[in-house]
Amino acid sequence: MTEIEKLVEVAGDAAPQIDRIARFGFAAKGIVTILVGGLALRYAIGWGGRVTGPQGAIQSVLDEPFGPLILAVLALGLAGYAVWMFLAAIIDADRKGAGFRGIAERVSFFVTGVGYALLAYATVRLQLGRGGGGTSLNDLAAAVLTPWVGRWFVGLVGCCVIVAGLLQLRLGITGSFRDSLRHDLSKWERVLLVVVGGMGYMAIGVLSLLVGSSLVEVAIEYDPSEAAGWDEALWVLSRLKEGPWLLGAVSVGLILYGFYSVLLVRYRAL
Repeated sequence: MTEIEKLVEVAGDAAPQIDRIARFGFAAKGIVTILVGGLALRYAIGWGGRVTGPQGAIQSVLDEPFGPLILAVLALGLAGYAVWMFLAAIIDADRKGAGFRGIAERVSFFVTGVGYALLAYATVRLQLGRGGGGTSLNDLAAAVLTPWVGRWFVGLVGCCVIVAGLLQLRLGITGSFRDSLRHDLSKWERVLLVVVGGMGYMAIGVLSLLVGSSLVEVAIEYDPSEAAGWDEALWVLSRLKEGPWLLGAVSVGLILYGFYSVLLVRYRAL
């Protein structure tokens, strides 16, 4: 038995706990994504709102009734999703395999896990009244950007995010993510999940391509200010010729992806 198989066996023994952590994480991720998409959609159609990323969307909750309590719950959920991503990357809990595509997806899972762990940390800081600074993509790029190793590392991460974006677009177009759903769904449940998830994956894929491209640009230009997260990626879309329409379409996709993530709490096969 290989080390990976041993790790998978251990994860199997802890399956009930991992199941709860993952589903809690799906819910938190979905809520944050809906917030980002909702704010961007309102901005696109001129109803207020603002273009922001996950951290900005979470910050908007702080002044709402029970805001600190909601942030505490979101922080736990986001940390849970980060744990699931690390498990999916390290022990292949999502069963992607050891082929080229499987390894590429697992690397992107690890990068995603780091991102959600940092988002959970920023949420805790907001909840404690310490602000959420120091965790933006520009800050991270600046922290690791050194002339040689850091530069190659940032470029490699950017390439992984681009690959993840292409795979997300593929999932959205082909609907192959339905293989991860429970097999006892009714026809209408499966149709709903495939339609909502497909549109959502395509929106996430577009943002991932923009974010990954910005990281490659950081490595080439040796300038951390070139790093772009979701907020900058959405701004890029809004400034194009058909900006309001593009931003509105991607915003709707984000809302649908968030809705899909929430539905995974019940319908995901783990």
